[in-house]
Amino acid sequence: MNILAADTSTNTLYLCLMTDKSKISLNLTGGLQHSENLVPKIIELTKDLNIELKDIDLLVCTKGPGSFTGLRIAMSALKGISVASGAPLVAIETNKLLAYPVSYFDGTILTSIDARKKRFYISLFKNNERLTKDLDINEKETIELLKDEKKVLITGPDSKKFYDKLLKAEIGEKLPNLEIFVDESQYDLAYHLAVLGKLEYEKNGPAPLGFGPSYIRKSDAEIALDKKIKDHTN
Repeated sequence: MNILAADTSTNTLYLCLMTDKSKISLNLTGGLQHSENLVPKIIELTKDLNIELKDIDLLVCTKGPGSFTGLRIAMSALKGISVASGAPLVAIETNKLLAYPVSYFDGTILTSIDARKKRFYISLFKNNERLTKDLDINEKETIELLKDEKKVLITGPDSKKFYDKLLKAEIGEKLPNLEIFVDESQYDLAYHLAVLGKLEYEKNGPAPLGFGPSYIRKSDAEIALDKKIKDHTN
């Protein structure tokens, strides 16, 4: 099976093209450059493996949470390829992807993505099972969430930053019996995304028509509009 997986939900572009015999992956930090880099890099990978877009059997992207703009970049590009080629598309939760490479950990896994505004998108996992939904949370709320945990691994692109926030919030004093480990490894996330995508497709089939990103939080534009409507009605 030829699988193309792309994630643009954070500051790093993760891309993988995997066939039955080989794979090519790349991690490209670019932030606002994702929209310019994604399609040319996809074409580059297909040439490297000597296949065409019409030869792709499965497309995989992340569906959030993450950057409002970033999530749409990979999702829109792969939807376009899906329409043109007929290849099915599946979408994987970003936090599920982040937890997957460290699923061996014998405690609770905390995935962390900087959500700005002094908050983080996190989820808790254990034994390959999700313990919480995706949360938009700060460090003090997280300490309360972890009060019954014994051993936690913080992973994700902003794991160190979130850990430092927890230290400043005195997690060591408030939860003295909690062991905390920080994972700053740079994983081949697009490869793991391809693997998860194949499992998802085999279990549940393609994503439903018209699906979109999972934002959790309203965008600044939506918040401003809500405020404008509220002010107008008062």
